[in-house]
Amino acid sequence: MSKTKRPKDLLERMKRVAARRAPGEEGPPTAPTPPSEALEPAEKKKVRITVDLDPEMHRFLKIYAAERGLKVSEVVRGLIEELRRGPYED
Repeated sequence: MSKTKRPKDLLERMKRVAARRAPGEEGPPTAPTPPSEALEPAEKKKVRITVDLDPEMHRFLKIYAAERGLKVSEVVRGLIEELRRGPYED
């Protein structure tokens, strides 16, 4: 017998996630996570993303990273950091 989620159950779960509380945890929402700059590199929590690329772009990115002795993820993180530093202008 499969267990189906009722809309009320899903709504309650969404509310807990939005309030940053674990299931069953009582009390006010937890404090916001400090800015990433304040954390030590080993303490930074990572989030996985998925990006769809066409094969030619994927090949370019892999070759670019390999020629520089980097991982593709390091190249992408570096580009995102550049965007964070200031306004991007053409």
